[in-house]
Amino acid sequence: MYGSHERSSVKCRSASNNRTPDSCVREFLESEFRNSKDYTREKCRWSLNRTNSFLLAAGFDINPRNITEEAVEYLMKERMSKYLVSYQRGEISYFNRYLRYFNNDVIDRMRIVWPQDMRVNADWLDDEQYERLLNHPMTPFQEIVIHLELCMGLRNVECGRIMLNDIYDNGTKPYINVRGKGRGTGKYRSVRFHYNTREVLARWMKERESIVKQARYANPNWQDPGTLLITSQYSGKKFQSHAFAEHSGAIDDRVDFVLREELGFHFSNHTLRRTFGRRLFHAGVPIETISKFLGHESLVETMKYLGLNLDDMDAGMSKLAEYDRKQGLGGGRK
Repeated sequence: MYGSHERSSVKCRSASNNRTPDSCVREFLESEFRNSKDYTREKCRWSLNRTNSFLLAAGFDINPRNITEEAVEYLMKERMSKYLVSYQRGEISYFNRYLRYFNNDVIDRMRIVWPQDMRVNADWLDDEQYERLLNHPMTPFQEIVIHLELCMGLRNVECGRIMLNDIYDNGTKPYINVRGKGRGTGKYRSVRFHYNTREVLARWMKERESIVKQARYANPNWQDPGTLLITSQYSGKKFQSHAFAEHSGAIDDRVDFVLREELGFHFSNHTLRRTFGRRLFHAGVPIETISKFLGHESLVETMKYLGLNLDDMDAGMSKLAEYDRKQGLGGGRK
C-alpha cells in the first residue's frame, strides 16, 4: 500500500548506512515502541507510511533527516486540513517523534499553533470512509464483525462473547443480549437489531455452519463452543475452530488490520464505536439512548466518547437561529 514499491528505491541515511524509508520506520518502531501494544505500534507504522507516501507523491525528499518545514506545511494544509484538529495533532505527533529520532527538530522549531478544538482525543470515520467501508468486499466473518462494531456499537471483546442463545430474533423487536465490561460475567445490556442485522446474520450463520462441518470432520469429538464469532484456523493440516481469546487482538488481526490496509485509511474498534455513536447523535437520538447503546455508565463518559466539537457547536447555533426565526426573535436592534 501507499506506493511501497516507489519508496523502496529511495534511500534514507542514518549515520553511515544507506537504507530504505521502510527500514527507517522499522528501526524507529523497534527502538521507540519496543514495549508498546501491537495496536499502538501498528497504528504508528500505518501513520508514518501514509505520511511518507503523501510526501513522496508530492515530490518531497522522505529521508527523515531531510524533511523540511515546507514538507510539514504541505502535509497540514494539503493533506490534513479537512480533518479535525485532534486528528491532525495526533498524526503530526507521530511524525515529529519519528523525525526527532533521526535528529530532525523541524516540527519543534515551527512552533505550530493549533486552532481551538473542544474534541477529546478521539477519531471516527467521515461519511465517505463510512460508505467505503460498508461497501467494501468482505468475507462473512469480516462483515459480521464490522456490522456489530460499526452498526450496533459493540466493543471488540463483546463480539467474541455473544452466544447463539443471546440472539432474540422472534417478533417485531429483535435484539442481542450483549455481555459488556465488568468482572466475572460482565454487565449485560440489550441492543436492538440494526435494519440490516438480519441479512448480515443470515450470511454469517451460513458460513458458521460450514465452519462447524469442517471442524467436526477434522475432529468427530469437537464440541461447538456455542459462540457466534469463532476463529477458524489451520494447525498444520488439521482444521481447528475455537472461541476467540479475549483481549488477544485476534479479531483485529483478521478484520481491522486487513481491511484498513485494503481501504487505505486507519480505524480501530474504538473508531467504529465512536462513529456509531456520533451518527446516532447527528440523527437526533437523545444522548441518554446513545449511552445505553454504547454500554456507558454515565452520560459524561458518553459525551467525552463522542468528542463533541466546534462543528457540532456550529450545528447547534444553526438550530438556535432557525428556532429564533420561527419565533420571530433575534432580529437585533432597529
